[in-house]
Amino acid sequence: MALAAAPVAGLSLVAAPPALAHDQLVGSTPEDGGTVSTPLTSVELVFSAAIPGEFVQVAVTDAAGGSFADGAPQTVGDTVSQAVTQLPDGEYTIAYRVVSSDGHPIDGTVAFTVAGVGPAEPAGTPSSPAEQPPSTPSSAPSSAPSETQPPESEEPADATTPAAGAGDSSDDGGLGTTAIVLLVAGGALVVALLAYWAAGGRRRGGAEDTDR
Repeated sequence: MALAAAPVAGLSLVAAPPALAHDQLVGSTPEDGGTVSTPLTSVELVFSAAIPGEFVQVAVTDAAGGSFADGAPQTVGDTVSQAVTQLPDGEYTIAYRVVSSDGHPIDGTVAFTVAGVGPAEPAGTPSSPAEQPPSTPSSAPSSAPSETQPPESEEPADATTPAAGAGDSSDDGGLGTTAIVLLVAGGALVVALLAYWAAGGRRRGGAEDTDR
């Protein structure tokens, strides 16, 4: 019986490792250590068995530690896909952590290089002047005077202000004329009085001669 049981035990030992082996990474895009020269939109990891999608973690980083993963990874059977942003030339690492079909977590890394793609484009590229809409000119106030506004009075350039003493001569002339008029009137009055007195004296003398 012991001799009969020995071959069975040996078969069980030989068959045990495959039953207890964890799932493994069997392929990737890009390949581990490979170089790509075309722009990538995603990376893929292929495992030896179907992977539960709710326990998948994938990171894509460059040599400086910058992250290029875009969104959450997608799992379809044994393939895990991770979208990435534009990858400029440089060295990158795909780090993954998944749960094997036997329930054990497995992790690892895949390294690759991007060459010939060029630097990354800026996030916001300003449009050229031709693409920009023409700006609407702001309404500037008109410099022309309003029609309802009365025109400002303008004095002739050669206008001069009368001298302070210019009016004195006219006043003196008026006083002199008045004085002359008064003198003439006074003289006429005196002449009239003398004439009246002379006429009265003649009348009285004529009357006396008549009485005689």
